[in-house]
Amino acid sequence: MDRGEERVLSILYSVWGGEQGFMKRGREGILVLTSKRVAFISKTGMGVDVWKREVDAQVKELHRSRDPVRISKAYTLDMLYSDLENYRTKNLSIPLENILEMYCEEKRYGSILRLVFRGDDGSSKRYAFTVVRSWIRYPLADPVEYEHVDWDRWIALAKMYIK
Repeated sequence: MDRGEERVLSILYSVWGGEQGFMKRGREGILVLTSKRVAFISKTGMGVDVWKREVDAQVKELHRSRDPVRISKAYTLDMLYSDLENYRTKNLSIPLENILEMYCEEKRYGSILRLVFRGDDGSSKRYAFTVVRSWIRYPLADPVEYEHVDWDRWIALAKMYIK
């Protein structure tokens, strides 16, 4: 994918996401929207202390406003490229032009962003993403509480860049 003039539009930390389907398990990561892609980074070179600081700032922002469009200076485009290259099997990069559907669902427990996109093999893939408020870490990381966010602005921003 051409990297020219790509810019970060939104970065969300502590997101539970993954492919939907039988025997599919989600994982924690960073949801990044750029002018060319949606990326889900579950394996990153970012330090734990920086991650925690960014999650704390995000929680405060989301309590003031349900708007998930936020920029972080701690995670740059260069870090995104590095994570996508170094952890290719763990991280997901979806070119915006491959997205077939993008919508949100409001549930009692939180808000879900659903993406349907064309995979590398031409098949349709379904993923769901939810911003998490709190976690249980043992024996496996699992979300306990989710955030209620308004995904409409995030979706509208992504659609502006789909050709």
